[in-house]
Amino acid sequence: MSRVARYHADRTNQKMYFARLSTLQADKAENAQIAQASREAAVFHLHGAVLAFLQELVRYYKLNDRHPTFSSIKDKMASRGQVSPEIIILEQLAQSGFIAELNRTYAACEYAPEPPEPTFDDDSSSNLIIKVTHSPQSWLPDIQILREWHRDLVALIEGFRNEMVEF
Repeated sequence: MSRVARYHADRTNQKMYFARLSTLQADKAENAQIAQASREAAVFHLHGAVLAFLQELVRYYKLNDRHPTFSSIKDKMASRGQVSPEIIILEQLAQSGFIAELNRTYAACEYAPEPPEPTFDDDSSSNLIIKVTHSPQSWLPDIQILREWHRDLVALIEGFRNEMVEF
């Protein structure tokens, strides 16, 4: 039985594929709204890939956890007297690596970012002219960053899978 079938890695692979498709669509979009929607979709799929991989780990380690998180997997492994090296690395990346950036961007996609304070043009005697230079998409990562996150996540997950031995 293949690893994909055995540990349900197909969902993780699917989310990575969808993220790549969304990034490609964002890159080719001529309409700003389609580009934004595609970039946000890429962020959602990359975040979903991390969650899908957590489910894959739960199946691999034969844990009973319907909604796994870093801490729930760590706690269940600790109760067995074991440690998941994958979770240790993922937690580190979620604190100060690309997964931390992905999580911040995901949160920004779910909630409207705070608009910047308007600045008034000092040259105007009436102070009624407001300078607004903040683009509605400026909080979203650009295509290159999305590609880097995708590449890094694929490499990370493939590395984990290559190191996993029969448990």
